[in-house]
Amino acid sequence: MSSTAKAKMDEAAKARDRGRVLFVTDETLPPTFRAALESSGISVVGVAGGAAALVALRRTRPHVVVADERAKGIGAEGLARMLPQVEEGVPLILVGAAESTVERRAEAMFKGAFDYFQLPSDLRLLVARTAQLISIKQKMDALRGEADRDYLTGLANRRRFRLALNNEVERFRRYDVPCALLLIDIDHLKVINDTHGHSAGDVVIRRIGSEMTAASRDNDTAARLGGEEFALLLAGATGDKAFAAAERLREKVSSAPIEDIGVVTISIGVAACPLHAVTERNLYEASDAALYRAKREGRNRTLVAQVLGDR
Repeated sequence: MSSTAKAKMDEAAKARDRGRVLFVTDETLPPTFRAALESSGISVVGVAGGAAALVALRRTRPHVVVADERAKGIGAEGLARMLPQVEEGVPLILVGAAESTVERRAEAMFKGAFDYFQLPSDLRLLVARTAQLISIKQKMDALRGEADRDYLTGLANRRRFRLALNNEVERFRRYDVPCALLLIDIDHLKVINDTHGHSAGDVVIRRIGSEMTAASRDNDTAARLGGEEFALLLAGATGDKAFAAAERLREKVSSAPIEDIGVVTISIGVAACPLHAVTERNLYEASDAALYRAKREGRNRTLVAQVLGDR
């Protein structure tokens, strides 16, 4: 690997490790606020008004949300109630122009926030509290990630996938945000195991996991469901985009033979919400049916589910 490529990977890793904050406010964020957070190693990943914050949450995946209590469109209680449904375990901090009395801070906590600070006078306390909550959130994410990770590939396991699928379809129902599901099956894995041994099968499984990780965006969920079965949940993707993503993945897998094993191929079934289904169960079933057809028709291909109204 070249020094330039390594430097870029190191920078990307540092960016991922930085704490991320989303500001919910109807006003322009003062430069002093952003500078104070960034000087502490915290990235401001977005500034959004009330209702738009729910969309920004999914796109930016912050560790902490800081909301102006005067922001219109969604109140503090509504935001605190909706946060767990959009992004698991994200703490909320309220800020405003009023003095941060004990009563006001207690009121903020009763509404579901972690604290309240007066700005600009409490800026240093806001930065310190934000950094503290980010550290806690990152540790919780790491522990949750270990519990929800497939031991062989590092992908999400079936439990985590089911939770993500439920969240994505619920997001569609509430905010009309589409999503798509790719169900993936390694072709003839049993033959590979019988011919080369189960250790070779593990090599193939890890290779597919690696390609799926490379194909995933930050908002997507790549999972191993068990054995040779995988899933890739695409947030905000339509059917056409999902098919294109599936074909890129399929071609990438088959284009590079694995040493001592040879060419490995995959079959993929694609379904999108709402084009092919409007519930998590039906989305899974539609994608699974398309995958079954892909295998029955010769494998090493991507097939799309039937449109909902055509069944």
